Amino acid sequence: MNDIEIYTLPVCPYCNKAKKLLQSLKLEYNEHDISGDEEKMRAELQKKFNLPQLATVPQIVVNGKYVGGYTDLENMYKSGKLDEILN
Repeated sequence: MNDIEIYTLPVCPYCNKAKKLLQSLKLEYNEHDISGDEEKMRAELQKKFNLPQLATVPQIVVNGKYVGGYTDLENMYKSGKLDEILN
């Protein structure tokens, strides 16, 4: 069983792309909508993932490994590196 966390905003097109990619791979994920207190959550994500600037969304973690955003997820999938961190 994989543990996939994705931090999103409802209006974020890259969040939707990331979710669609995960769904197309038949991977379940836990979505965390940060819109309740967006600025606070972005700062927390920045700190949690040791990001150099305020976090963008989506932020994706697979099995405890920080992936990054949608482009990072897509590149990992295309290169086969995503398979390496999936069970």
